[in-house]
Amino acid sequence: MQNQSELNQIKEMVYDQVMEEAGLGYFYKFIMPEEVLVGPGCVRKIGKEAVELGNKALLVTDKGITNLNLHSSTVRSLEKNGVQIHIYDQVQSDPDDKVIMEGVRTARDKNVDFIVAIGGGSSLDAAKAISFMLNNPEPISQYEGADKIENPGLPLIAIATTAGTGSEVSVSTVVTDSKRNKKMVISSKYLVPKIAVVDAELTSGLPASITAATGIDVLVHAVEAYLSKNSITISRALADHSVKYVVENLPLAVGNGENIEARHRMCIASLMAGMAFSNVGLGVCHATAHQLGTTYNIPHGVANAIMLPAVLKFNKLVSKKQLSELAHSLGAKIEGLTEREAAEAAIKEIKYLISDLGLPSSISEIGGSKDDFKSMARDALDDPTLATNPRKADLSDILKIYENAF
Repeated sequence: MQNQSELNQIKEMVYDQVMEEAGLGYFYKFIMPEEVLVGPGCVRKIGKEAVELGNKALLVTDKGITNLNLHSSTVRSLEKNGVQIHIYDQVQSDPDDKVIMEGVRTARDKNVDFIVAIGGGSSLDAAKAISFMLNNPEPISQYEGADKIENPGLPLIAIATTAGTGSEVSVSTVVTDSKRNKKMVISSKYLVPKIAVVDAELTSGLPASITAATGIDVLVHAVEAYLSKNSITISRALADHSVKYVVENLPLAVGNGENIEARHRMCIASLMAGMAFSNVGLGVCHATAHQLGTTYNIPHGVANAIMLPAVLKFNKLVSKKQLSELAHSLGAKIEGLTEREAAEAAIKEIKYLISDLGLPSSISEIGGSKDDFKSMARDALDDPTLATNPRKADLSDILKIYENAF
């Protein structure tokens, strides 16, 4: 916990930066869901919040959730308040356009009024895509990139069962193009859920390996948002606190999944990081990790863990100040260090955390091949997340990043 002196320093820092931005005439908008329910057990209150959206809902999830009956509290709460539920549990990891369009057909057949998503990032992303494709023409590939969706989708309630993706509060969805075997990042204000639910009880049964991978995804969201060339005071404040929460609580949640306080704080970290990157973007870590994930069929968080140190080494040229600022939240001892030394210390702390969690730290460790680097680098150049990286990167730069991560 921070003492009052530290809190006052943070308040003064934020105030000073806000006044500086105002003085420079900066203008920006900050997007988030209309409503966010937070706290252990809060999913049981979702029925009362949902009644204004209609009386028929499509529940989008995966077989893992339904087999473990993790959706039961949600269903009971909705049905208790008069909402008829139709379950679509065909979502798989990294959902593709075929899964999305099957969900769209199911929603139309059942004539639903709104969508409820429960699960990890894949289920939430699938639900977002189903929602907007119900009111927009095919194919979904035409919406890759930013702000190409013309019509709002059906209202969406997003219930996260992992502390990782931040999809429950973000403006983005990721869908795999089945023809190209390429992840499409689609961003639009119409993808922000109407209601987000952050309930740590839903994450308590996650295996340690998934907790670690999704938790590192939170860290990458926060770090990339902090370093983003579009970074603003609000996003930096959220990202900085998210980083601190991850460092303090992810090892505890991985080491003891029943530690509900650590789980809750990781959920809050994911929420803050999601709000941050959703408004200011990500960077080359996600651009390269997306290709790594589809090429080798590894979890997104694992791909991010592998790429992050090499990416920060690349970005350090223009981001020493920002990395040095994050060093303290990452747990580094920075007293007496220069800005460069503090930035290096920040990167070292991230490497230590990845190692402590038992995650892979190189492409070679997952059986990758340098022969794939050129095709992955070309696809990374087209990834929309690259646009807000603090340092410009061309093909040769990305190839070098993959080399350094090997």
